[in-house]
Amino acid sequence: MTRSLVFAAGFSTAEQISRLSGRGVGMDVVKSSLEKVGGQVQLTSEKGKGARILLSLPLSISVSNVMMVDIGGQRYGVPIDVVVETVRVARKNTHIIKQHRTAVLRGRIVPLYSAYDLLGSVGDPAPNDDDEFAVLVARVAGHTVGVIVDGFAQTIDVILKPLEGPLTHLTGFSGSALLGDGSVLLVLDLKELI
Repeated sequence: MTRSLVFAAGFSTAEQISRLSGRGVGMDVVKSSLEKVGGQVQLTSEKGKGARILLSLPLSISVSNVMMVDIGGQRYGVPIDVVVETVRVARKNTHIIKQHRTAVLRGRIVPLYSAYDLLGSVGDPAPNDDDEFAVLVARVAGHTVGVIVDGFAQTIDVILKPLEGPLTHLTGFSGSALLGDGSVLLVLDLKELI
């Protein structure tokens, strides 16, 4: 019975509550987040020896490291294992070869794809004030490609969950993740998109 108090909303062991600590927000959020994805948390403790917390996740989800990119005012994730590098390419250094935009990167011709086109969105990635495009260079099916995006954000670890319900039939996505602010991050599958 005592152990379940740790997971109660507002539970705190602090003697005093301040603006920054002692408010009891924490383990209840962990428990509810795990339960949302079909996992569970167990707490065992022994007086004078400490506590042990066991987090269990279903096999249908996995932890993935993703780079977040901005495309059309929306944030998406790209699995870090396919990312080679991120670069800025001046518009004047891009060329059209056989009706396809390309650039020379590290001495090799790399095809460039607009993220807007890959996602079927209206518009084009905008260059920055120096007339440079943000290009995510990736290794897809043994080929090096560049994806022009609006901007880059941080790299984070997420719990990747397969798309469910009406989203199941969407192609081009390897799954989704719930971010700390409550928003949903769709993770791109570049193999399907390119």
